[in-house]
Amino acid sequence: MNRAAAFTMALLLLQLTTPVVAQNNDSRIIVTEVYVSPNSADYGGIDWNGDGEIGRYSNQFIELHNPGNDPIDVGGWWLDDTPGEGSPACSIGFGTVIEPGAYVTFFRALTRIELDFFEGDSVTLSDSSKTVVDSMGYYGPQTWEGSAYDVGNSSYGISFGLDSNGMWSEISSGPTPGGPNDEPWVGTNHLQGSCYGVRDDVHSGSYVLEGRIVTMEAENSVIDQGRILVTDGMIEAVWDATSPAPSAAEGVTSIPTSGTIYPGFIDPHNHAKYNLIPLWDHGTDGWDNRYQWQSYSGYSDAKDIGCSLYDSSAMRFAELRAIAGGNTALQGSANSNTDTFDSILARNIELYNFDKDSIHTKVTELESDYIGNHIKTGNNSGTLDAWFIHLAEGIDESSRSEFDVLVQNNLLVGEIVIVHGTALTQTEFNALGDVGGSIAWSPTSNLLLYGETTDIKTAKEEGVNIMIGPDWGPSGSKSSMHELKTADWWDQNVLGNIFSDFELVQTISTNVVDAIGWSEYTGRIVPGLAADLVVLDTFHADPYRNVIQAVDPDVRLVVVGGLPVYGDVDIMQAMDDDVEVIHGVGFSKAIDITYEGVPEAQQTYADMMEYLSQCNQGKTIPIEYLFTTGDQRYFDVLNRSSTFQNGRSIDLWTMYYDVDLDQDGHRVGGTVGGADPIETSINNDNGDGSQTIDPVQLPQIFETYGPLGATVAHPVEISQGIHLEACRSTSSILLAEGVPSTPSGRELVCGALSIRTIPGEECLVTSDTNYCSIAVGGAIAVPGQLCAELSMPAGVECRDAWSFFEPEGEPSEPGPATLDEEDSRISGPIYWIAVVGLLGLIISSLTVAVTNWNRRK
Repeated sequence: MNRAAAFTMALLLLQLTTPVVAQNNDSRIIVTEVYVSPNSADYGGIDWNGDGEIGRYSNQFIELHNPGNDPIDVGGWWLDDTPGEGSPACSIGFGTVIEPGAYVTFFRALTRIELDFFEGDSVTLSDSSKTVVDSMGYYGPQTWEGSAYDVGNSSYGISFGLDSNGMWSEISSGPTPGGPNDEPWVGTNHLQGSCYGVRDDVHSGSYVLEGRIVTMEAENSVIDQGRILVTDGMIEAVWDATSPAPSAAEGVTSIPTSGTIYPGFIDPHNHAKYNLIPLWDHGTDGWDNRYQWQSYSGYSDAKDIGCSLYDSSAMRFAELRAIAGGNTALQGSANSNTDTFDSILARNIELYNFDKDSIHTKVTELESDYIGNHIKTGNNSGTLDAWFIHLAEGIDESSRSEFDVLVQNNLLVGEIVIVHGTALTQTEFNALGDVGGSIAWSPTSNLLLYGETTDIKTAKEEGVNIMIGPDWGPSGSKSSMHELKTADWWDQNVLGNIFSDFELVQTISTNVVDAIGWSEYTGRIVPGLAADLVVLDTFHADPYRNVIQAVDPDVRLVVVGGLPVYGDVDIMQAMDDDVEVIHGVGFSKAIDITYEGVPEAQQTYADMMEYLSQCNQGKTIPIEYLFTTGDQRYFDVLNRSSTFQNGRSIDLWTMYYDVDLDQDGHRVGGTVGGADPIETSINNDNGDGSQTIDPVQLPQIFETYGPLGATVAHPVEISQGIHLEACRSTSSILLAEGVPSTPSGRELVCGALSIRTIPGEECLVTSDTNYCSIAVGGAIAVPGQLCAELSMPAGVECRDAWSFFEPEGEPSEPGPATLDEEDSRISGPIYWIAVVGLLGLIISSLTVAVTNWNRRK
């Protein structure tokens, strides 16, 4: 992507005194510890960096050490895993100095370097000229041991460390970030550093979308002349064009979509890496359960396309295939090489989203002795968001009896999403409905493999939450929108119209997000939620029938986190300066699937398809076709399948896809075909190839979190808020700031958050550290101090907060709450996202807000 890039800048703790820096001592900086496999919170994980997050997405780390006698400036040096592969390299912030004997830890939360547990990886430290200074490597359970690797894959919760003999081995006593490997861990008060790199997978800036808006808040929540203001990936405002626009929309580029705007569709059932494989023409009478067809010899032949399903192209093709059908998120992504796809294109439900990582999946058989402690613990603690489990997939008693194992092992929890459930009866659905569970219904796949599908009528009657998902390439539809057509046919011709059109659209949107803990983040068009949107051509007065009848050419635009990733050529060219045009049968679309800041994501669609074509040469099974419209093989297989038809006459082509298109590839009779072309462009390029770094606009209030036991200032993402710890401010400062006396039995906690809002060179001085080279949008948490005690350079805004709490009564995972005014005061702006975005600096005044201290969710 060549749009304006936002930079995640990193800062390193420096000593108060300015050292004499050694200029030619590069070899004296060494890698001394690498943590690949942090435990999650469910398995006793530790918050090693004190940022409130537990798990590998935050706490993987690389530790550097200066064993020499001189301080060394490593500013502009590079950290990487395997050069040219894996995660992009990141550059250590300028002015970063490592003192003699010091250890500095770089956590993944800020470096974005993913260390691959399964396939092994390496760590490389290079100087500013890209000359390698030090490196290490390890092999994983899916790779061979070899001379290129120093050690084997680590156990969960155990790090690799360099011992006194200069040999790499596991540190059996556990990680020791910030200190020697043979001494006890120093705690979260250790030196932390980070790097910065191009972030072109994150949206920055603002635009307005015009069109009929279907918010999905209620069936009648439709705005015929709607407007949506998208800012920095979020929905900032939604309004009717007949009402005055909000002030924030003044001067913002507005895009007339000429269509109907919906929340992006959510796919609750897939096996994405298999979506290179086309529909299976198995030619049999079907099977009674999944274990039968999995052992059928023809199944292996059906998968033989000659291309590796573990290549990064497999997931990128799968996500593009989903997006082409309006999906903005899908379940069932690959669990390896995740850094090549988890931050781009569609969201991946089981991976890290919205600062959460509490969704689990089980695809293999539910054994009678399966304990599932992580499910029980998460359910009991309230930290489990969802558990997708493939269960009762078949039409025989052995399939149904899997539900009995679920009940006997106390695993029937409210967060469960049973995938398939084709063998379940009224008894099982009653139990599932009683706990508030869900089912992911995939009728196309069920019919193709078993000749029958889930008793969804009974499931609905028993109060089970119903989702619809397409399953995978070998037996399912290409996206949720396409799977709706099989469900709609079944509803009309078999069930007797038990679903309204609105209810069917709920199965691919709100029913999913409400069941997996995402309702506060996406799934509806309301301010404060992520801008995950799909725009369809408007050809039906009923906006919900408009979805059910929509086909590939009708997908006008798909936006994920504010980024336009797919759509009609005119609207994509108006919103993105780096698009690639692709062609279906009778229509064209534009996409943007290249990202400079994401490993292995620089491959264009043309290059990807050329690569797949080459590995598919000589095979009888072709690579999957991206679209449903024009895929003659897809409809031929369904029409000839004795199982899919099973005495029925299911003609999806005639009922849904036989649509006339105009010369521009738009539906005849739709609103897009007759609309004027879009000529406006959203482009932050300066014209000379450089990018503008805009000033940061700060919101008005910041959330707080802590105490966590860490008192040293440290770099943070601005969205984390203000870190509170035991307040070290002097009595005169507290008095001047209006902080009352601490009540008996309570403790005063305070903290400050310093944010660079405009470019500048000056350093931020705290009581124990200096921070230099703070980037616009960079933030420093200063726990235990108020802004009045800090030396603030020009262009750095500071916000602080204080609160009282009772240490003995501290809950393990408190959520946000509100205190009385005399108990708490917060100065300045809150939470939100401060990223590179809007022109002009808004100097925010301190705002007194009434909040309670709380730990960050």
